[in-house]
This record gives sequence, C-alpha cells and structure tokens, in this order.
Amino acid sequence: MSNMKLKDVVINYEEVGSGSFALVHCHGLGGDGSNFVEELDFWNTFFGRVITWDNRGLGKSSQAAKYSMPLYAADLSDLLDKLGVEKAVLHGVSWGGLVVQQFALDYQEKCAALILDSTSSEVNISASENWYQQSVDAPLGKGSRVVQPEHMDSFVTQARAIASTREHPFTPRLKEIKCPVLVVGGGQDVVAGAGGSVVLGRNLPNAHMEIIQDSGHGVYRQKPEEFRKLVVNFLSKQGII
Repeated sequence: MSNMKLKDVVINYEEVGSGSFALVHCHGLGGDGSNFVEELDFWNTFFGRVITWDNRGLGKSSQAAKYSMPLYAADLSDLLDKLGVEKAVLHGVSWGGLVVQQFALDYQEKCAALILDSTSSEVNISASENWYQQSVDAPLGKGSRVVQPEHMDSFVTQARAIASTREHPFTPRLKEIKCPVLVVGGGQDVVAGAGGSVVLGRNLPNAHMEIIQDSGHGVYRQKPEEFRKLVVNFLSKQGII
C-alpha cells in the first residue's frame, strides 16, 4: 500500500512492477481498488507495471473538498504523471468504466487501450431515478448500501453522476475515443445490464464487444478465466502486449 499526495487529495494505490507502461484498474461505485490486488501478479506477467487505486474520498484515499467526474479522472492523470506512467491500458468496472471514459476523453494521449467491464455510457429513466434515489437514501441510512461516513460525499457524487448520464450521456462523444476498446458485459448482469455494453460497442469507433452470457456484474470477478483470455487475446491482436 502506498500514498501519493496530489493537488488537493492523497490517493491510495497499490502496484507491482515498474516502467512507463502500465495496466490500471478503476474500481466500481463507492468501492476501492482492493478487489483487484489479487489480480496484480497475474497481469504483471503481461505488463511491466500493474496499478490499482482508490478514488478520492473512498477506500484509503483522503477526503476532499470537491468531487466530480472530471476530478476523479484528473486524479488518475496526476497519479500516473507522479508515477512516471506515460501510457496505460485502463480497465474500468461499472462506475470505473465511466471514469475511464472521462479519462479517455480528457487524456487520450495517455491511453493505449481501454477495457470497459459491466458499464455503459448512458442510463435510462428508471436507472437514473434508481441511482439518484440511492444518493438520497444512503445519507439517511436507508436502502441496501451501507456507506461509511467518511466515504459518503464521494459515494453520493458518484451515484448522482451515474444518474446524470440520462440527460448528459457520454454516448455522443464516444466517437472521439480512437484507441482500441474491449467492451465486456455479463448476460446475467442485473446492475448495469448487458444493454450498456451494446451501446458502447456500437458507438466506439475501434471497439470489440463480448457478452459472457452466464456472467453477472463485474466479469473480471464473475468469470476470471474467460475475462483473462479475452483481454490477453484482444491486446495481443492489437500488438499492445
């Protein structure tokens, strides 16, 4: 475990390896990078460096005065600069996939490829209302999610940012992302649904989409062997690893 002081926040991260090229994992809503720690050694056999990190206000990263989608992406950019990473393959799961899309739009020169796992570039009315309601319920101790007080501001921001992709979707801007993108979805995903993966696959100009029919949300954890094979084959064909 390591900490990096950035402009207005301290970011917690873990890594194996070294070098200016890395695989970077971006975690889901209200979570942290710890779920990917067990994956670091496997992926280090293909990458010189593998990194997982906690968003501002979550996990072991510090709280901050401000939270927003662009700030989460800016934190990642600043972290990579501090670590000397010039190019990365970014793996975003669920909410992390939105952070990765924002990062690719703002810092495309740093992206070798994207892996978008169980995510979308937009939500429908029902999903938007659900995510917004979660942002209302959590501070009141209602709903199914238990959020620690020190993580609440970041969680609320993330839930509302997802809700906002109904009216402000990434979809119209996906054509701006030119790097190769592997889109992976689960056919049994009841959180994000496979439909979001279909939207991404149809609108990203350099995308390959795979739906794992018997997987739920977060394919890299639900179906690790299938996920690993897909990623290795995709990146190998692109000449990235």
